[in-house]
Amino acid sequence: TAPDEDVINRLNAYLKNGGTILFDTRDASTGATEIGGASAGQAWMRRVLGGLNLPALEPVPADHVVTKSFYLLQEFPGRFEGGPLWAEQTERDPDADPRPVGNADGVSSVLITANDFAAAWAVDGNGQPEFPMSSGNEWQREIAVRVGINIVMYTLTGNYKADQVHIPALLERLGQ
Repeated sequence: TAPDEDVINRLNAYLKNGGTILFDTRDASTGATEIGGASAGQAWMRRVLGGLNLPALEPVPADHVVTKSFYLLQEFPGRFEGGPLWAEQTERDPDADPRPVGNADGVSSVLITANDFAAAWAVDGNGQPEFPMSSGNEWQREIAVRVGINIVMYTLTGNYKADQVHIPALLERLGQ
């Protein structure tokens, strides 16, 4: 069922004030990885999030800050691989209506995947993985952990990595 109006209002306020929510439909194994698709996870997400004032989304482009916020990543696997990580559109038509939620710090208010990150990260009391990787490749689990670290760094630090290109000029000014 969909959240009541009070919950929707609180979530909208959270997103509008700089909050980020990561949604994981965990259904990449069904092959339905498009936001416009009709997987069970996406249908649930549409029902639950129908009242939220969400921005337009796109698959994370290769030069997005989340691809380099700590580790250099080209893909975002979890327990499953191949599904994109969706984020707020980075390019915007200046003549378009304002975004429903702002990302003044350069961080997408919403991230969506179907790759089941939590299952890739889950370990038991002995530190052993709780779930097998869909590929059977344990290196995929390592990459999934790196994806999690990048997402946390991205949400906590904003777009600082995008500004790294200015460091030589800043250092030169500091030295004068």
